[in-house]
Amino acid sequence: MSGALTHNRLGVKRLKTSTIMSSVMLALIPGSILMVYWLGPGVLMNLTVSVLVAVACEALCLRCRQRAITPMIADGSIVLAAWLLALCLPPAFPFGPLIVGTLAMCVLGKHLYGGLGQNLFNPAMVGYAVLLVSFPTAMTTWTQPGELTAFNDTANWGSWWALKWHGVSSLGGSWDAITQATPLDHLRSLERQSLIVDVDALHSPPWRALSLAWLAGGLYLLVRGIIRWHIPVAMLVAAALTHLAYRFFFPEYSLPLLPALFYGALMLGAFFIATDPVTAPSSVRSRLCYGAGIGVLSMVIRTSSNYPEGVAFAVLLMNATTPLLDRWFVLDKRL
Repeated sequence: MSGALTHNRLGVKRLKTSTIMSSVMLALIPGSILMVYWLGPGVLMNLTVSVLVAVACEALCLRCRQRAITPMIADGSIVLAAWLLALCLPPAFPFGPLIVGTLAMCVLGKHLYGGLGQNLFNPAMVGYAVLLVSFPTAMTTWTQPGELTAFNDTANWGSWWALKWHGVSSLGGSWDAITQATPLDHLRSLERQSLIVDVDALHSPPWRALSLAWLAGGLYLLVRGIIRWHIPVAMLVAAALTHLAYRFFFPEYSLPLLPALFYGALMLGAFFIATDPVTAPSSVRSRLCYGAGIGVLSMVIRTSSNYPEGVAFAVLLMNATTPLLDRWFVLDKRL
């Protein structure tokens, strides 16, 4: 997207960039509120710091490129990218690495390619990938839903600041009591020990509700015409089929279909990340292939690699295929 109006690359309405960005941020609010409620104020801290650093970095990059600063910041694109990055991080993620990831998102993911509308890769996922490779322990240390909300009162803010500056290790021997793996991490651990997985024992109604919140936000964007159905539907269908194929060929992979779709980042990725109009392809058929590719790769990475979730890497890999998909498929204007 560039200029005052978006180019209709994804078949969405020709709206101002700021209108599209504000609509997407509005759709993110319910899920963000649930994350803050269940995981504590660290989510809100991540969001605040990421947005502030991203805006400052955006202004600096625009000044160095001798571009107008105010209009580009006012369109909301950098704020949305920072918001998405913050939602992908554990609430106990330290400030230092968070700043590094936000700078990587802005510089490497966006301005290195020429700014908004020119970037090949999704900026938020670039920042996430940099953090996952550089700080793997911090990126995989998630808090137990509901446990860290005890730090909401003023008396415990000292502990919260120590947590955010130094990570969970700053809480000494007590950190195991307030952290746990995400459901997919826990499932991976059980399967590698050849233990029978009891899905009900994962006790993850917050994660399921959070995925439903992302789904509701995505449906809102579909109704508003901000995104089209091709990418999210193709991604979720392909992910489901890939999961079923794994269960057929590998009986020890015992997670049922619905938890596989609702325990990870598939809903957030399908409706808010994969549908980025800049880094996704143009035609209907290429969008279907693009979404399906993300779905398949997400499940393959989730089940066959050391990472419990693969949406970020799947999006980045398929971002790289966008020019090729656009070249393969004739632009279909019958939307």
